[in-house]
Amino acid sequence: MATAHKSRVLDMTQGDPFRLVLQFSMPLFCSNLLQQLYNLTDTALAGHLLGSAALAEIGATAALYGLIMNFAFGMNNGLALTVSRYFGAGDESGIRRAVGWMVTLSAAVSLVLTGCSLLGRDALLTVLQVPAQAWGGASAYLTVILLGIPLTMLYNMEAALLRAVGNSVTPLLFLLFSSVLNVGLDAAFMGPLGLGVRGAAIATVLAQGISAVLGVVYILRGYPELRFTPRAATRRAVTSMFWAGLSMGLMSAIYNLGSVALQSSINALGSVYITAQTAARRLAELYFIPGGALGIGVATFSSQNLGAGRRSRIWQSVKAALAIYFVWWVFVMAFTFLLGGAAIRGITGSTDEVIISNALLYLKISAPVIPPMAVLVILRNMLQGIRHTVEPLLASGLELVGKVIFSVWL
Repeated sequence: MATAHKSRVLDMTQGDPFRLVLQFSMPLFCSNLLQQLYNLTDTALAGHLLGSAALAEIGATAALYGLIMNFAFGMNNGLALTVSRYFGAGDESGIRRAVGWMVTLSAAVSLVLTGCSLLGRDALLTVLQVPAQAWGGASAYLTVILLGIPLTMLYNMEAALLRAVGNSVTPLLFLLFSSVLNVGLDAAFMGPLGLGVRGAAIATVLAQGISAVLGVVYILRGYPELRFTPRAATRRAVTSMFWAGLSMGLMSAIYNLGSVALQSSINALGSVYITAQTAARRLAELYFIPGGALGIGVATFSSQNLGAGRRSRIWQSVKAALAIYFVWWVFVMAFTFLLGGAAIRGITGSTDEVIISNALLYLKISAPVIPPMAVLVILRNMLQGIRHTVEPLLASGLELVGKVIFSVWL
């Protein structure tokens, strides 16, 4: 297949599954790690520049922002699985047809999601039980984030397209640029320009928008087979593609819907607990990033091998991903129990022992449950890769029910 960047295209239908999954997942892991490190920096800047009150305002809507980001990530990766199958089969015409519909579907979903979210903004803040003293800042932050949904979808779509043909390196480079730009804009908007928490949101959206525009230029110039040209397709093919994207988007979103329920319960406890949970959540998200990276790696591996008719290789990728995740878990456990308290103090800039102790408790409960979560995430993504969209969605639904019940009860 002709491309100017063939060295970054990874054919996962041949070679050792362990090496391929690791090779594909490492740049994605670094991308997710970079994103979470940026989130930590963003939180630390808000805490140090604006104080604990501003941190509570941002943290009150953190789960909702995570919901939007994960839905965009999941939806576009689900749509891109069709591109992966055509790539595995060597069907360039099929790739272009799938890309055209991917662009159309992603754009339509982003517009609907933006409109509905903005109309229901106050209702969302009410459901989240945002404290009265944090309402103004939380509303200002959320409004800007919601207006940026189309840019979030565009950036994630470009990254998913590149990963669909095995290129997980370039999305990492774009994310690196976006994160550095974001931190610089954060410091300027929350510091000298005095825009407060609204400035943090503007910095996030602006950095993503610039990266998205650069991503369009890069793909149009370097990947002629991925050009955004609508092409005719059967209704069945488009419907199947849409449900694959929606299923994977909902799989990611359902997890975060549970987090929204959890956030609502925490918000009801007051600003001190919001601050503690915000700091701990940022670290906990670092703990779980291999799941997203390895999950997409296994999904792409499975989809390419399904397209190539090599089903026997798929289970080998699952075992490889679980082995890699176990090594990470050992590191996480050591970090939590040896350095967790110092990390929380560094993020919050606080000396309040109530904040520190509650944040550390959150981490000590989160870290030990990584192994069962790893199995769940990797198996769900493998099933998505081989076009089993219902079972992962049902598993995510059960997870949501449990999360809502336990967050309210406990």
